[in-house]
Amino acid sequence: MTTIIAIGGEEIGVLREDGTNRRIAAEVIHKEIIARTAKKHPKVLYIPTAKNDSEAYIAGFKRYYSGLGCREIDVLRLIRHRQSVAEIKAQIMSADLIYVNGGNTHRMMRMWKKRGVVDLLKQAHQNGIVMSGGSAGAICWFKSGDSNSFNKRRPFKATAMGIVNALLCPHYDTEKSRKSSLKRMMKKTPKIVAIALDECAAIEIIDNSYRILSATPKNKARRTYWLKDKYIVEDIKTTDHFQDLDVLLTKPAA
Repeated sequence: MTTIIAIGGEEIGVLREDGTNRRIAAEVIHKEIIARTAKKHPKVLYIPTAKNDSEAYIAGFKRYYSGLGCREIDVLRLIRHRQSVAEIKAQIMSADLIYVNGGNTHRMMRMWKKRGVVDLLKQAHQNGIVMSGGSAGAICWFKSGDSNSFNKRRPFKATAMGIVNALLCPHYDTEKSRKSSLKRMMKKTPKIVAIALDECAAIEIIDNSYRILSATPKNKARRTYWLKDKYIVEDIKTTDHFQDLDVLLTKPAA
């Protein structure tokens, strides 16, 4: 069984001044990520490449996921570390779940390709390791994503791993530029649909089925695409049962 849980955003590596985690609104989704391992105390691999391997974020993540029952949390640091491909593979394949943090999608994907991480993560996915993440860590599993990796430029379409044949847009409800940038990107991406996630909303993909998870009724997911000269934005309903992923990712006939 293959599993991906992609969250539209919410930083979980942020500590307060007293060293404790701030409240995480999407905790119900993080608990679902852990539950999908079918283990009481799963081994977690945290990949903070998009945050430049920030030790502050690493500390925050470890504290938070430890509080959810994960006793063994490993970290794949790539920015200033020079592990062999075999060493990286050992870290990845020994995990029960992998969580990828948000941040700079472009830098993350460039580093992953350089270090052989992309192929290893694809293999881990096929091996049944639970794959998850938020923002950049949600985009990475898709064909491409709406990214603001370069803050001084407008958002652009970042190429990702392509496990899911769709474009992923995070932060759809909280970042004003996302709606217009996604509309522009999809005009130039006519063959696939986009999944636009609010913060604290997620898409959970099990094999070839999916469902939408949300922390509150306000956190939504949408499907967008161009049909002839019209831009379509459709709400994706939050349901307890799983639905056919192929239907979601197929554009209606013109």
